[in-house]
Amino acid sequence: MRYLKSLSLSVAVLAAGLWLGAPARALPLTHTDVVTPSWSFTGIQESTVAATPADPALLFDQPLGAGDQLVFFPPAFSAQASGAGGFDSTGSQLQLTITPNSPTNAIAAVNITEFGDAVMTDFPPPGTAATGTYANMAGFLTVLEANGLPITPVVIGWTGTFTPTNMLSLPGNFGTTLWNGTVSIDVASQVPNATKVVLSYDNDLYAYSEAGSSAKIQKKVVDGPAVVITVIPEPGTIGMLAIGLAGLGFGVRRN
Repeated sequence: MRYLKSLSLSVAVLAAGLWLGAPARALPLTHTDVVTPSWSFTGIQESTVAATPADPALLFDQPLGAGDQLVFFPPAFSAQASGAGGFDSTGSQLQLTITPNSPTNAIAAVNITEFGDAVMTDFPPPGTAATGTYANMAGFLTVLEANGLPITPVVIGWTGTFTPTNMLSLPGNFGTTLWNGTVSIDVASQVPNATKVVLSYDNDLYAYSEAGSSAKIQKKVVDGPAVVITVIPEPGTIGMLAIGLAGLGFGVRRN
């Protein structure tokens, strides 16, 4: 019963923080474009939401190219709270455009995985669910071109899933808990041969605490977006394939 009451209290505290503690987003700040062997990541920008002015203006920070994908190492993307009624929220929206460097490459899927940790303490232990952390990753992927030509924009919504869960709390998560969030955005099933997409990526962290406790959650690595390649057949190849299939059909009929 005590656990259920604490859980209800933690949800109420979280809701109050979402309502009262989230100021308007800062103006977008732009990062340097990154070009990998297969893809161009351009127009990379983020706008930060922070409950306190102490949070940095850039949370994701400048990405690096690693193979054919981006990797972010956020220096201070965290939320922390301590004591009775403690609450903190930190969030950022990342946006970027992805295009292939070769006309024969298309975007089949976009994959993102983020990694972090949460640290919770309580004196005396074990604490209740009124101390905890919450993480969220969600957004939209908008397809603007297919086969190198403009199309009517197709918007694909997505949400990430977390391991072990996106909501951690005392007493079960006392100490340090490693977590990760992941999503695979299936593009090819909705727009075959997509060649230009815009990724909008909302990321938010929350921490809340009770008397004698503390909670901190931090994102430390974002692995992606990593783009899965589909090869677009060249027009001559399609014609030869059609002729070959027609010949195969004619041979079958003669037999």
